[in-house]
Amino acid sequence: MVQRRKLDHLPDRFPLACQWEVTCRCNLHCVMCYTDCFNEPAHIRRELSTVDLLRIMDELAEAGCLELCLTGGEPLARPDFFQIYERAIHLGFLVTLFTNGTLITESIADRLAALPPYRIEISLHGLTATTFEQVTMGRGSFNRCRQAIAWLLDRQIPLILKSTAMTVNRHEILSIKRYVEAIGSVGYKLGEEIRPALDGSGVPFQFALQSEVLDELHRQDPQLSRETCERTVPDTRPCLSGMRRFHIDAYGILQLCSGNRAHGYDLRKGSFQEGFYDYLPSFGCRWKGQATASLVHPSVTHV
Repeated sequence: MVQRRKLDHLPDRFPLACQWEVTCRCNLHCVMCYTDCFNEPAHIRRELSTVDLLRIMDELAEAGCLELCLTGGEPLARPDFFQIYERAIHLGFLVTLFTNGTLITESIADRLAALPPYRIEISLHGLTATTFEQVTMGRGSFNRCRQAIAWLLDRQIPLILKSTAMTVNRHEILSIKRYVEAIGSVGYKLGEEIRPALDGSGVPFQFALQSEVLDELHRQDPQLSRETCERTVPDTRPCLSGMRRFHIDAYGILQLCSGNRAHGYDLRKGSFQEGFYDYLPSFGCRWKGQATASLVHPSVTHV
């Protein structure tokens, strides 16, 4: 692990951590998923080829990127997943894998254990099959997810379980949290943000909890209550999106973060070095209060 004091000497703008949405394809259709609208053949055919993806990954490594989060969609739904994953490990990235867990078999768990990731994060949106599968829309997905968790725990792979609080699972959120705490070696994350779909649709928002319902949920758990209080304190720290953290989508578009796709640089047409240092600084972000610069370049894509 790189020591924190060494990272403090990095330049203000340095490509430290990448979240890479390597695909929007998925074997499930979670009701609140913002990428599922692109989980169809026409969009999947446009996704990065193995050759392009590995070339870009090599460029990230050459630029000094340290942390790489592989997300989707479902990364394991790519037939070339282990080509991508093993290249990332051999290049020295600290790899985090976001997965729904349902495609993990015992042999896949063995392959992951042979080249361990920094950590794996699995979405556990319910503690009963009924609730879980109301979210995932996939019959049998609950048992497959629970089995994957067991296999990964047996192999001592660092694991975080996480849930998104929604109308369909709010009655099980605290039970999920207590279940994870009882495991002991596993972390837990509760998400409450619902995003619009990538096609601009607001369909996922029909599952968002009202603020008073979230408040009541927080009051029932000391940790959640404490975290809520901490979030009310203004955060004056600078946002590192585009400075030390950045996002790449399934089509090779370099962006500030997964929540800001208003502007992008096409890594299939230009180099990562050029995109990160010459173009990313010009991308506007309303949360940062930056003005959007207007640049005309064949490798800049507005998405």
